[in-house]
Amino acid sequence: MTILKKILSGAFVKFVIVGGISAIVEYALYFIFKTAIDYLIANVLAFGLTNILTFTLSRKYVFASENSNKAEEAKLYVVCLVGALCVNQVVLWALVEFGGIDDKIAKATAIAVTVFWNYFTRKHIVFKNREVVPERSASKNYPLKKF
Repeated sequence: MTILKKILSGAFVKFVIVGGISAIVEYALYFIFKTAIDYLIANVLAFGLTNILTFTLSRKYVFASENSNKAEEAKLYVVCLVGALCVNQVVLWALVEFGGIDDKIAKATAIAVTVFWNYFTRKHIVFKNREVVPERSASKNYPLKKF
């Protein structure tokens, strides 16, 4: 299986779907909150609230975690999330303040930049040693191999 095929058929695609849903929610919340408070505070609130949804969806649909110690996973998730928030916040701030870019574009860019951070930290730290939700094999004679 080529690397590209493996990426496109596995957890990354599922992560992108869950992330897409989360990005839409985060983007909408950001602009709702921004009407009442500073854009950087609105970003923190939108980011934090959205990632409650993202944790639940990632745990169930992307990484199929059955770890009974949800508190342990939640702690790891929060630690990785703080890093992602820092990246997101710095990108948004730098693009708006130094780049002169409209915050609509800057916010979308900040979300995009954190996608890869989130995928790798969730896969290798938060949900490590968990099975990715398995894909169905096209043939009973040739089951999918684990790599």
